[in-house]
Amino acid sequence: MAFRVLVIEDNVDGADTLGLVLRQYGFEVRVAYNGPDGVEAAQADPPDAVLCDIAMPGMDGFAVAERLGKVLPRRPLLVAVTACQEQTLLGPAARAGFDHYFLKPADPAEVGGLLASYADQPAG
Repeated sequence: MAFRVLVIEDNVDGADTLGLVLRQYGFEVRVAYNGPDGVEAAQADPPDAVLCDIAMPGMDGFAVAERLGKVLPRRPLLVAVTACQEQTLLGPAARAGFDHYFLKPADPAEVGGLLASYADQPAG
């Protein structure tokens, strides 16, 4: 079964481009363009990994991570992908449950490599 990735990003072009690139790496990818739609998509079909923007209007990435932790039967790999370069966000990102943090524009090879390393691990 393919490693399932959910991209949650309010920049439509950025979300679609990241999704396209990740599909080329062999991942099954879904895209949501805001926090509430991302949480709904994750509940409908829980992903193995979530790549989520932090600074989104309405429900930001921190709120998405918190909500996912409450509504999903198992915790996916959570990866922040954001333009926020402030080091002060690293602590809150970790506390919100993010496992990794990439600055935009994220290097597709690095993101793909990270996801592949998790995809290769036995389910558990």
